Amino acid sequence: MKIEDIDAVKALELKCLNTSLGDDMLKDLILNPMLRGYVEEIDGKIVGYLSLSYDGDIIEIYNLCVDENYRRRHIASGLLNHAFQTLDAKSSLLEVRESNKGAIALYEGLGYYEIHRRKKYYQNEDAIVLKKSLGDFDGKDQRNAYA
Repeated sequence: MKIEDIDAVKALELKCLNTSLGDDMLKDLILNPMLRGYVEEIDGKIVGYLSLSYDGDIIEIYNLCVDENYRRRHIASGLLNHAFQTLDAKSSLLEVRESNKGAIALYEGLGYYEIHRRKKYYQNEDAIVLKKSLGDFDGKDQRNAYA
């Protein structure tokens, strides 16, 4: 991710999530060595985006967005797998709304499993905290490895 990507990433976040990390945090993804932002472009258009923190052992996913017109093309799993290959982490954590069944299915297919629920974290909805061990990550798409 580059500084010039911020406006497109913010627009994608708003389109997919109805919220954005905001300009300052998006800049931090580029400038702060403990944060990362990755984008996927098709024909010059940003169609996917991943933000995370990395402390040397754990990758914590903040946001993963794919434009609805480009879903089911392995963009989300490709962004995650790229981060897993690039960063030498032992595990990855994220949280997801319990109603976001598509995201939960994606994450479970990639080897994430539930470790906790945060009751009413999103107003009247629980957040499900998921974890994935990366100790044996081989860089292959793990989507169906746990089906």
